[in-house]
Amino acid sequence: MATEITKDVLEPAREAASSAEDIRAEVRRLVTQALLEREADPKAIKAVIQATVEGVGQGLGQRAGDVGKALQEAMTGIDEAVAKSVYAVQMAVEEAWGQGREFADADLREAYTAVKDLEDDLMATLKRTGDKAQGTLKSEFESLREHLARTGTDTGAQVKTVLGTLNDRFNAAATGSAGEAGQAAREAAGRLSAVTSGVLRGLADALDRKAGG
Repeated sequence: MATEITKDVLEPAREAASSAEDIRAEVRRLVTQALLEREADPKAIKAVIQATVEGVGQGLGQRAGDVGKALQEAMTGIDEAVAKSVYAVQMAVEEAWGQGREFADADLREAYTAVKDLEDDLMATLKRTGDKAQGTLKSEFESLREHLARTGTDTGAQVKTVLGTLNDRFNAAATGSAGEAGQAAREAAGRLSAVTSGVLRGLADALDRKAGG
């Protein structure tokens, strides 16, 4: 997994950070594509975040110009992509619920565990990467981390919403209001990531069309 993440995420992120004109859009595209290639598996988000931030840190060290602005743009791209992926989990669960379908309890609990600390993971990754940086870039990482600690991130806001949705599903199942959920969940085992991937692809396509329009 480490080699795969390095090849598919870290290296392209480093290249984007070192030379891309629209670093925000390029980093957002890279993160989204990496998650789609892993069927938007919530368990993969943390590893993708870590590889992307590390790659960005390495690339910015080779970039000419205002690295502080470039870092902010790259971080915005990461935040947008991760928030969209978490929103896709929420939409997948809500759509299935609305159609009388259900996902396996294990899938829902894995998703809950995977996303609940994503904002903390993001902040910790910024700190680790900043600690490895030198000079101006090091101080820019610290300034950005302090700013985000005060203001929060799109990812953090979306995580709170999706955790509420997942808790609703757990409570409904516990009270028996899910009807045939037990059988449906067994039939749907392992499908959450696949459905989430489809939702995320639609969101990404819509965002690309808006950007191109």
